[in-house]
Amino acid sequence: VIAENHFDATRNMVALMGGERRYILSHPNQCENLALYPRDHPSSRHSAVDWSKPDFEEFPQFLDARVNEVVLQAGDVLYLPTMWFHHIISLDLNFQCNTRSGVSNEYKSHIKECGF
Repeated sequence: VIAENHFDATRNMVALMGGERRYILSHPNQCENLALYPRDHPSSRHSAVDWSKPDFEEFPQFLDARVNEVVLQAGDVLYLPTMWFHHIISLDLNFQCNTRSGVSNEYKSHIKECGF
């Protein structure tokens, strides 16, 4: 199972309770490289790039995207600040507990530059 790259407007705390998940994370200042759908699109906040098989001819800016990768295992906790991008790949059967904890504005200017 894959959750395509997107950002959330709230802080997230993810505790993986079982299995493994791969998270590919991008700072909000990378939004121009991630080919986001426009704000009025049904998939706004999501990247138009298929991260499993990127088309660099259609999305050449994606070559410049900077990311971090982490694999969560049972018992790991990941904090995702407001508006950080995340692409999630299930590596096996897994389950998580997720909580959201409000909004912070420290990355808002980056996202605003991309039309959000």
